[in-house]
Amino acid sequence: MNKHIALVIAGTHANFMPSPELYGEYIGAMAQGNVVDSAHNFVMQSAADKDKETLRALAEQNAGAMMQVAAALIGEYAPKIEITVKI
Repeated sequence: MNKHIALVIAGTHANFMPSPELYGEYIGAMAQGNVVDSAHNFVMQSAADKDKETLRALAEQNAGAMMQVAAALIGEYAPKIEITVKI
């Protein structure tokens, strides 16, 4: 399911459209230990074209920005669900 997500990042509005494919690639890369690059790729590939330049500038100013944005996107795209083990 593609899902439009709008975030305000450091006072700037940005729009994203993550997809199941991008989510799967992100999780796969994370599982292989490629944390920073996978976060950057997920954010930039999900971002609306008009917002990418702003996100690039943010990444240059703050080394951890893409990881924070990726975490916010994942939290909205695939929120935690309650799971209970029944015995």
